[in-house]
Amino acid sequence: MQPRIDIYPTHRHADFWLRPGRPAPFGASFVPGGVNFAVFSRYATGCVLVLFPKGEPEPLVEIPFPDEFRIGNVFAMIVFDLDHENIEYGFRMSGEYKPHAGQHFDPQRILLDPYARAISGRDVWGQPPRPGDIYPYPASSTTTSTGPVTATWKFPSKTWSSTKCTCAASPATPPPA
Repeated sequence: MQPRIDIYPTHRHADFWLRPGRPAPFGASFVPGGVNFAVFSRYATGCVLVLFPKGEPEPLVEIPFPDEFRIGNVFAMIVFDLDHENIEYGFRMSGEYKPHAGQHFDPQRILLDPYARAISGRDVWGQPPRPGDIYPYPASSTTTSTGPVTATWKFPSKTWSSTKCTCAASPATPPPA
């Protein structure tokens, strides 16, 4: 039997070993030796994986997805030897800013993974962010190997229309006027 070649890294960024990932499943999933990150965006021109030490406001590293790690409209990358229990992550997406077409790309914003299996962060819904936090409103995503995750939220006394959301891959629904 031939040894698997897809468990060996092919690229390096800072102290992290990488290789092209699998386009499915979306989100963060465990693979032999690492974590596969896959996110879909039809109109994004670039994607950066932002890794945080658990509970920390500043990123540990920002890893851009190389062009060869894009499969169609999916950015997919495996990061090897990642301490998944102590890492939180988000994405920076770049692309055209065309609000009339529903494209609100802003590479300065760190976005929550729309396919996250678990969410961590502030304990109370609507709690104000820490001053100067570069990832203020969406909570960080965490990888998990367990089944469905449930959460209990304490909802604020404000309506959804008074909140704002930045969406990286939702061109079909234009933002409310």
